[in-house]
Amino acid sequence: MKTLFRHTGYRLFTQREKECQKKVSFSYILNPDGSLRWFWNTNSNKPLFLKFYNAVTTKGKLFRLAINVIFSLRLQRFFFKKENVYYTKRENPLFDIENDWAVFTGTVGPNNKDLLFANGSFYKIANTEKAKKLLKNESENSKYVDKSKFYTIPKAVLHTDSVLQLSDISDGGRRQNTFGEVHAKALQGMKDSYQGMCKISDWSYFQELRKKFENINDHRIPAGLTKKVNSVLAKINEEEKILRVFSHGDFTSWNCYTKGNILAIYDWEMASRERSKAFDFFHFIIQNGILISRKPWKEILKEIKVKNTITFNMDPQELDKYLKFYLITNILFYLNLYAEQEKWHMQIQWLLRTWSEALNFFLIETYTERELLIMDIFDELSQMNYATLKLNDEEPEKLNLNSDLDIVLPSREAEQLILYLSQHSLVKNICVVKKSFMKSVRIINHQNEILNLDLISQFKWKYLQILNTDKILKNRQKNRLGIYKVSDTDTARFIDLFYSLNSFQIPPKYESFVSKQLKMEKIKDAKAEVHVLKKQSYNRGLKFLKNLFFYIKDTFAEKGFIITFSGVDGAGKSTVISEVSELIEKRFRRPVIVLRHRPSLLPILSVYIKGNEKAKQDVLNSLPRQGQNRSAIASLLRFSYYYIDYIFGQFIIYLKYVLRGKIVLYDRYYFDFIADGRRSNIQLPKTLTEAGYHLLLKAKFNFFLYASPEEILSRKKELSYHSICSLTKEYSQLFSRLDKQNRKSKYLSIENINLNTTVSSIMNTIITAR
Repeated sequence: MKTLFRHTGYRLFTQREKECQKKVSFSYILNPDGSLRWFWNTNSNKPLFLKFYNAVTTKGKLFRLAINVIFSLRLQRFFFKKENVYYTKRENPLFDIENDWAVFTGTVGPNNKDLLFANGSFYKIANTEKAKKLLKNESENSKYVDKSKFYTIPKAVLHTDSVLQLSDISDGGRRQNTFGEVHAKALQGMKDSYQGMCKISDWSYFQELRKKFENINDHRIPAGLTKKVNSVLAKINEEEKILRVFSHGDFTSWNCYTKGNILAIYDWEMASRERSKAFDFFHFIIQNGILISRKPWKEILKEIKVKNTITFNMDPQELDKYLKFYLITNILFYLNLYAEQEKWHMQIQWLLRTWSEALNFFLIETYTERELLIMDIFDELSQMNYATLKLNDEEPEKLNLNSDLDIVLPSREAEQLILYLSQHSLVKNICVVKKSFMKSVRIINHQNEILNLDLISQFKWKYLQILNTDKILKNRQKNRLGIYKVSDTDTARFIDLFYSLNSFQIPPKYESFVSKQLKMEKIKDAKAEVHVLKKQSYNRGLKFLKNLFFYIKDTFAEKGFIITFSGVDGAGKSTVISEVSELIEKRFRRPVIVLRHRPSLLPILSVYIKGNEKAKQDVLNSLPRQGQNRSAIASLLRFSYYYIDYIFGQFIIYLKYVLRGKIVLYDRYYFDFIADGRRSNIQLPKTLTEAGYHLLLKAKFNFFLYASPEEILSRKKELSYHSICSLTKEYSQLFSRLDKQNRKSKYLSIENINLNTTVSSIMNTIITAR
């Protein structure tokens, strides 16, 4: 503050030392971090500090209205703190300290400047050597910028190397939060003032930024962002040509006022002829989207594509090219700037997060969507109190496709991470299962790859807390990649508890690790360990009851679903079910239950005559469709028996498996009674058996597998050529009808020629629907 007044003709004192010193009071408003934002003469009746405020959002407009009401009613003393200082005046000060004025302390960093409004003018007062150079640059740019019918600029007077006076061109104008035609015309006018084509290798501005970036060593810059920037730089063709144009450099809504069809533009200190085409266009929309509207990247990109049609109207390829060069040059510029900045404000994190996500679009050929998403997750985690569990020291994005991420993370920060992921441009679908001790997050990207996260806030086994999360986070360790992980001792203790309490053997890959870390503390008696845990304060009294309640509730936190497979013998159902079952267990991380044909609440009818073992053996040894029943009454009785099994058994299956999160796969299903009743030795009208289906709970996914008769006969010679053709037609028509009648379930007919293709089709159907 003293520097500001020294440059404008005053000297300040906190205490009165001489008679010639006069008293003045300053009122002020602080930033959220407690630093000074605005201050002004307490006796002023005008809220001139609003000259610096970008009131374009609803919240901003309400704030501006409240401030105006306070000043109109002369209530300032009730809302604003003040501080008394003493001053002496030098010869010819730039403004009257006892009159109306206001100061904005500017953005922290190496380019910091104070901004004073007084006497109807703005005064920029440099606080650093770099800021002085910017004032000189703005003074020179004000002479260079051509007059235009589309925009106007303030008159600039450089009083000293530290003070630049700018005329007020905001009167009669308003800040506009969205990019419109008035902005588009202004940018066209600026572009036309200078254009020049050059090779990337000859683009000095870009080459200097890249060289400076190579020398940055700042741990605050997210590792994923650094990796992405290097990947983009490595792919740039030095022989490619780029169109450079004259640009403002900080073309944003808070630096512009619309006045009819003319745009009044401030802050020309960063203007240059070295930036790529459409730099200002991208900058306005992206900066506004991040800092003002707080939009996710996918919405910002959508706006860019829409507004391009009223500005430069670039084709998609050209738009992508210049968006890439905007992003990379802007990121390089600000990373160099931020590396010199001692303290980072919250907005820097917002910018880095969105810029990093924007780069993903240009790296799809280098990384998979899943890899890019994992990079972004760990960049986001770098600002949180977290620790990974059982993660090796390799880059996390190289995690196996069927592996998941276990992350110890406080519940509130877990919610923040989930919100971030739900808005991420690479996330197609996200499913969150909330339990009392963790949040299980299943992410599906646009390539239908699955990424599972377990965000652990408490360590529990059934109704008992087994480890202290706060202590685990306190003991966390940073690996060679800068990623925090649970300490080796805590990891070994968790593994030992998990497998011992669940009566499992510790896998060989962990055995030596656990023994080395725990030595004599390794669990020898699981029952004794449970007894010890029950005595802990966090597992006793009301806390025990609370844990027990949540344990019961957690058991039903996520429902499972049912999948059915139908098809003639030889269609490949068993092989496909085996593959799908394994993939579902790995990717959905849920137990899979395989049932044959029906719930089997009731045994097959022959059990009552032949006994259980003999009846099962006969089924295995007999060929399908060999029954000789021709009686309608016998068929009705037989069907009724099996139908009762379905009616009552479906609820048992739902309660026993589905409600507890398990996935049920049926090898054959009720559809056999409709399309192939003979297989069950039933001869009834299809209308009757099909009507019975509508009273059953519907499976989520129903797949009919088929192949050509020749293909099926090459696998199994159990059916005739004619039977295969006839049954395939029956099943296909049935699935087609049911698909039209039941919109909540899926009925798909899949030709099973290639196993990988079939399994991929089935998994994609399940993944996209989930």
